[in-house]
Amino acid sequence: MILTAIAQGPRSGISLTALVSKTALPRPTIHRVLDNLITIGWVVRDEKIPRFNLGLDLMALGYTAIARNPIEQIASTTLSTLATRLNQTVYMNIRSSLDMVCIGRYESQSEIQIGKGYVSMRGPFGMSPGCSGMFSSMPEYEVQEIVAANMSRYHRIDGFDERGFHKSLAESMERGYGVYGNILLDRTTSGLGVGICNPSGYPVAGIGTTFITGWLNDEQLQASISKLKQAAHEISERLFSLDN
Repeated sequence: MILTAIAQGPRSGISLTALVSKTALPRPTIHRVLDNLITIGWVVRDEKIPRFNLGLDLMALGYTAIARNPIEQIASTTLSTLATRLNQTVYMNIRSSLDMVCIGRYESQSEIQIGKGYVSMRGPFGMSPGCSGMFSSMPEYEVQEIVAANMSRYHRIDGFDERGFHKSLAESMERGYGVYGNILLDRTTSGLGVGICNPSGYPVAGIGTTFITGWLNDEQLQASISKLKQAAHEISERLFSLDN
């Protein structure tokens, strides 16, 4: 609970008071657990602020887990090729309860790279093109449960537009691919996403890309969606053939 609360907190670290609020654990318990986590290098304490953050030893474990995850190994070449074909950065996300975690960033040779995502970035599930793509392949009741649970977190993101979010979500559910636009008050970028699905059609990961709003005409937009879907299908086939 404490590690998750720290991961969901600000990149600059989280205060002890915020940890108590997020976990509802007694302060002495948090103190005791933090001391142990600091000892093994999973948490670091900034004495100046004071705040707590995830440590380098935990980061090393995380990167090892990503490197050993079949989906990252299988997707890497396909998504690097996709980034080149789209001439834009491609991201891969997975879901962790009510969070999304970026486990892959694949850059093109374009001098203009749109998007600020990075590997290990974590946030409320729904706030990325890849999440929109996963939403489009999920049962509507489950989507609404996630959105309701995360809405207060969405509103803590600068410029979040709830009306625009619901519009984009409805379009994603209707079209069967992620539409990521009008969600933040900065209207300069938009995005597309699709889910990487298991044989029953449920998404296990999402891939997406962002671009300058209005940059693509309808033909280019449809071509981008087709390339994203093709890549997701290739990854899914290889992933679940490996499982079998």
